[in-house]
Amino acid sequence: MASRTRRRGAWRKTLTSLSRRKDRAAEIGPGVQVGMLTVEHEGDPYEWRGRFSRRRWVCTCECGGTTEVREDRLKNGSTRSCGCVRVSVARDRLTRHGGRSNGHATPEYWAWQSLLHRMDDVKVCRRWRAGGGKGFAAFLEDVGRRPTPDHRLTRPDPRRAFGPGNAVWATEVQRRGVPRRLIPWRGREITLHEAAERTGVPYARLCKRLERGWPVEEALRN
Repeated sequence: MASRTRRRGAWRKTLTSLSRRKDRAAEIGPGVQVGMLTVEHEGDPYEWRGRFSRRRWVCTCECGGTTEVREDRLKNGSTRSCGCVRVSVARDRLTRHGGRSNGHATPEYWAWQSLLHRMDDVKVCRRWRAGGGKGFAAFLEDVGRRPTPDHRLTRPDPRRAFGPGNAVWATEVQRRGVPRRLIPWRGREITLHEAAERTGVPYARLCKRLERGWPVEEALRN
């Protein structure tokens, strides 16, 4: 008996929800306000594969912008602005964590973003990869502001990940390569580019010699 009562209650809620959706759908038209948008008039229909798919409405936003929104997005409330809210939220996030200055993202913020999205599998410490803006705040605390536009972020030790103690602003940034590109030379390890410059052996020739299995000492002979 109790289970039957629960089923009846759930069914009534479903009918009520459907009825509210139907009433809300009937309200879409000129003058209707959804969030920050006010419906002005019906626009060109949204077509998919050359066939009519959705109605669209031209809406004005409180920020002064104008946009066309599909009717189903107005009905379910998934679109409530012209996009200005998303831009504003992103802007506030940068400002909140010190990544914005004079209306633009700071060089430090772009340097941090470049580290996170590098395509050469360079490791970045977990502290700098934290979400919610905490990663950038930690990065800024560890490396500080860029001294001049000529400075670039580099690692003193290319074998270690970017992180506190292994990231500095430098004016002369040399290509350091990755651990598998380091070779021994006079008691220390240097990159192939640096070895080619010091020995006078062309870089391409040095790479070919090593690929063919030459000993390092013979590959570095000019």
